[in-house]
Amino acid sequence: MNKFIKIFLIFAILIIAASVLWANHQNQMYEDTFQSEYQYDVSIKTLHPLHNVTLYLPLPSDGNESFFSEPLKSENNLNKPIGWNCTITETKHGKMLQITALKIDPEFHSTPIPIEEGQGEGLNRTINESTEYSEDTPIPYPEGFSIYQNGDHELDTRNPLEKEATFIPKYNTKEVPNQFPNEENENVKTYQYESRLYAKYNTTAENTVDISMSFMGMNNWWIYGWSGNQYHEHLHITLEGNQDGWVPIEGEIITGEGHYR
Repeated sequence: MNKFIKIFLIFAILIIAASVLWANHQNQMYEDTFQSEYQYDVSIKTLHPLHNVTLYLPLPSDGNESFFSEPLKSENNLNKPIGWNCTITETKHGKMLQITALKIDPEFHSTPIPIEEGQGEGLNRTINESTEYSEDTPIPYPEGFSIYQNGDHELDTRNPLEKEATFIPKYNTKEVPNQFPNEENENVKTYQYESRLYAKYNTTAENTVDISMSFMGMNNWWIYGWSGNQYHEHLHITLEGNQDGWVPIEGEIITGEGHYR
């Protein structure tokens, strides 16, 4: 009987030791590969030219200095369209991204051609582009840019409204039910809010302009495969005709998506 107890104890000790070693190994992989980063995207889609453009767009902030002030100074970090001038400016709603341009032309693309089975090689996938609508280029296409920045700490993606950089300004923030695919995810919370955008430009009376901004904060690591968690928010508005002033814009932020250790 004692012999079996000894064997059991040895076996249990080996399992515990192996578990501890495996956990330490995973923790080391986590620490070696962990990274946090931010991504900010701006897009503008217009059907007709915009003249003498000035825009003030919501910008992520952590309550102190505005994010992306350094990347905005470097052309290497900002793949903005030609003719767009981007700076950070102080407004009555806080620091915002200022975009100015003498003219923003629309961009139209040709209709995508579906790729059938067996046609992948040698298929001409040339996309025609134009600044005017035509039968050859009927699809309006947005112009814009993205900014990426590494984080200096593990982001609290569950509580970014309290502890991390998010869009400002935010007014009338309220929690709303999660939508697909997060209905049953207890980590995820969805909030809607109102922000502000300033737009001044001349265009045709019938023109519609879609302006979108998104921001994401992410934690990523590799333990025999990439994993991570994130929060992200999105703002969108459609404007018609000439603009000259502040307008409200609806936003949404989703927190706590992904995996947590």
